[in-house]
Amino acid sequence: MLKHLHIQNYSLIEQLDLHLTGGLTVITGETGAGKSILLGAISLLLGQRADSKSLFDATKKCIIEGQFSLESFPHLQTLFEEEEIDFEEPCLIRREINPQGKSRSFVNDTPVTLETLKRIGNELVDIHSQQDTWWMSHPDFTLDMVDAYAQNEALRKAYITAYSAWSSSVSALRALEQESTKGTQELDFIQFQFDELSKAQLKEGEYEALDTAVQKLQNAEQIQEKLAVLAQALSISEVSALHQSRIALQQATALSKWGENFADWKTRIESIWIELKDLGAEVEGEAEDFVYDPLELEQKQKRLDLLNRLLQKYQVANVGELVALVESLDLRLSQFSSMDTLIADARERVDADFIILTSAAAALSSSRSAVLDTISTALVASLQSLGIPNANLAWEMTAKEVAANGSDKIQLLFSANKGLAPKPFKQIASGGEMSRLMLSIKHLLAKKRALPTLILDEIDTGVSGEIAIKMGQMLSQMSQGHQIIAITHLPQIAAAGSTHWFVYKDHAGTKTVSNLRELKEEERVEEIAKMIGGQQGYRDLLDNVRNLIQSHE
Repeated sequence: MLKHLHIQNYSLIEQLDLHLTGGLTVITGETGAGKSILLGAISLLLGQRADSKSLFDATKKCIIEGQFSLESFPHLQTLFEEEEIDFEEPCLIRREINPQGKSRSFVNDTPVTLETLKRIGNELVDIHSQQDTWWMSHPDFTLDMVDAYAQNEALRKAYITAYSAWSSSVSALRALEQESTKGTQELDFIQFQFDELSKAQLKEGEYEALDTAVQKLQNAEQIQEKLAVLAQALSISEVSALHQSRIALQQATALSKWGENFADWKTRIESIWIELKDLGAEVEGEAEDFVYDPLELEQKQKRLDLLNRLLQKYQVANVGELVALVESLDLRLSQFSSMDTLIADARERVDADFIILTSAAAALSSSRSAVLDTISTALVASLQSLGIPNANLAWEMTAKEVAANGSDKIQLLFSANKGLAPKPFKQIASGGEMSRLMLSIKHLLAKKRALPTLILDEIDTGVSGEIAIKMGQMLSQMSQGHQIIAITHLPQIAAAGSTHWFVYKDHAGTKTVSNLRELKEEERVEEIAKMIGGQQGYRDLLDNVRNLIQSHE
């Protein structure tokens, strides 16, 4: 149940607070006073897309906040758990829209996506706008209505799961068939790539080692020269570092017996002499063994050129990626070689999934078919009580190809006149008849759905007099199990409310704003009287209005 609504900086509303209770709340006011604006703000709170053009002050942020009581609806806790949101009492939903048009949404101070907000909002509030009346003609509306009455949620979930599995298997089969139809041309190309790369016998790290070896062979003459010079400097010549360090070691050894610091020098020089001796031996060995082989250079250069050509051809950064490409090509070839088997397996999966799907569709269809007569009987009785004594309803239920909502096409046909066969709504129903039929449907489904709040925007369009009184009675009855908020222009509906809010425009400031206030006792009587007789003649109607209000108490 919506307990409190706060709107700030939205359309013609600068700031507004609406405190609501259970039962039937009616909202009245002149055309253009802001009733539709109020409905728009609630729609934003429930996940409708935002627009910065709707801000009252384009330089400030718009905030819409709703406080909902969920005490009587513990089943919603599962939904909150699925969305990883704390289930708290009361539940706070907030929507913020900045001047740039960007919005943020929060449920119990947890940031949520617009899809999550819509999912939660659909379970908290059902909004019926004036345009929704003609939505009754759409096949999806009829299916949703029948499923809601039959309480087919579990069956529909099972069907959707089966439909999703079947759709996925069909997509997988089509992908395999498309890949197969690409023919041998692509297969030949993949085989050529695989053969070319496999023939190269690629190894990770090979490129770097080859590059170093080629650089070394290309500079062999300089390397040999410098190795000889280095060997002379380290160990071969009489003035080599090794020879000089040996002399230094002899002197340090002689000094070591006359002091600890001399002994330390001797140890350090000895380490240097040993290191120079080892290093000199290595350099001499390298100088002796280093041989320039033109054939080896040619072979390594050819190998390096091959690798560079493959890297450039396949547009990869290193040999490791070429190795990975070989593996992926090998896998593709394996798939091609087993394509017939894969397609056969995929077709078996499609057939198996379709059997499950048709079983789920049959169960859903059976449940739908079983309630059609009950629904039409209840709706006819409701329509007769609302002043359509010759109301007649009929169903057209035919099979269709499986779709996301089942394998049924269901159409509700209507006739308001005796002797006239029921036909689709658009062909014969007037606006008033459509309004009464929609209210009858809402009244029927209210008994089946655990929906906290139902908002009706001028569902009384096209009716008046005694019929309007009966519609008010029906709304009062519905409000015993649901919070009903009815936006209306009819005094008969307004009189049925347990709470009455009046929307008006305030021109006192520099900018016109929409506001509202709760009407109580005589204020309410006067407003309903004005709805009947206008500003001039309403006083003569006050007693009649009091009697009308008392008749609903």
